[in-house]
Amino acid sequence: MNNKKLVAEILSNIGGKGNIANAAHCMTRLRITLKDQSLAKPEEIKKIDGVLGVVKGENQIQIVIGTSVGNVYKDLVEVAGIKEESAIDENPDGMDIKSTKDSLKNSKGSILTGFFETIAGIFNPIVPALAGAGLVRAILTIAVVMGLNNKGNTYFVINTIANGIFVFLPFLLAVSAAKQFKMSQYVALTICAAMLSSNWAKLITEGTTAFSFMSIPFTVVNYSSSVLPIIFAVWFASYVERYVDKIIPGALKIIFVPALTMLIATPVILITIGPAMTFVGLKLAAAVTILFEKGGILAGLIYGGVYSSMVVLGIHHGMVPVLIQGITTSGFNYISPTSGSANMAQAGAAFGVWLKAKNPKTKTIAGSATIAAITGVTEPAIYGVNFRFKKPFYAAAIGGACGGAFASFFALKAYAMGGPSFLNFAMFIGENPSNMWLVMVGFAIAFAVATILTIVFGFDENL
Repeated sequence: MNNKKLVAEILSNIGGKGNIANAAHCMTRLRITLKDQSLAKPEEIKKIDGVLGVVKGENQIQIVIGTSVGNVYKDLVEVAGIKEESAIDENPDGMDIKSTKDSLKNSKGSILTGFFETIAGIFNPIVPALAGAGLVRAILTIAVVMGLNNKGNTYFVINTIANGIFVFLPFLLAVSAAKQFKMSQYVALTICAAMLSSNWAKLITEGTTAFSFMSIPFTVVNYSSSVLPIIFAVWFASYVERYVDKIIPGALKIIFVPALTMLIATPVILITIGPAMTFVGLKLAAAVTILFEKGGILAGLIYGGVYSSMVVLGIHHGMVPVLIQGITTSGFNYISPTSGSANMAQAGAAFGVWLKAKNPKTKTIAGSATIAAITGVTEPAIYGVNFRFKKPFYAAAIGGACGGAFASFFALKAYAMGGPSFLNFAMFIGENPSNMWLVMVGFAIAFAVATILTIVFGFDENL
């Protein structure tokens, strides 16, 4: 369908362009905040050619378009006469942060939703950099296997490039968190710099683990590669900054607001928030590691089975800090091979729909959704196909459970961040050469089981 015709049909089913408060898009969805949500007709929107699915929130409607969403969004901006939203914080799998915060006033369950959306908003911008560094690591591992001297200068330089982001990860998180919590990014970076100062590293090297400020004792911590401490540090500092900004006269704000924010927030962070969140982060990563090491097949079976439901609810974002913490502290995580199995099961279920469907439109949507899911973009498969027809979604859950059980039985690992999929195999390359191949086998099991069960269970194309 022509994009402008698609946009016209969408507008006619959301109350017209006058009902749009603002609009944005993510990787696969148009996300339109409406003035009057009651005017939206989700069931009618689902019937429009080119629409893969609809997710309705408290005051925002998400319309799943697929990978061509960028072009559709441009036409929406033109046809509706609205300005392009570049200031709204957004993430690939959920509502925009602004609308989430607004909905906190009206929704009982929105506090939890807001928490996961904030986590997503902080981590999503830095995931590409983490994934890129992980790929460099994988390439370096392959190069060593093929004969590169791991004691030579070439190895040293490339290894430094690959590990740099993990050493200075708090700086990236400081920028991203500052944007989410609406504080000066440069003040946040300055506080982060104080936390990562070489002075603390020197004290730790000398064996000093305790220090004091104004006679208040605190634990000296190396915040390099840490995750939770800097996020909660910036969160706290944002409140300090807002309070100070209110009491300082306008002419003095430019100097005194940053200075007082640093002087008030940083000592509190070093004394309380930093050590406490370091402890929590390490224990959380250790708990997940123990779960997958001791839980055996059961851990992967459960996580692989429920992961897609977590995606639908948006709560999978809460696992991102755990993934990153595991990689920065241990060099790997056990979760990605299992969540990847769930993703490939969604691809398999969509493929099963493509094989069994008789309606040409259903076949087209399922085919494109399968391809997207294989590359790691599962939204079209989940919302446009499997969740819509219900039984394929159940088939995908079983397939994900089978692939997850296989992954946890062999204690398979991911050594880098990224969207786990057949194409992103490099994130599973580590010291054990068989790890990557076994992960691919687990993905294949999930895909095949979901495909077969979808064909066996069948589905109602009229839904």
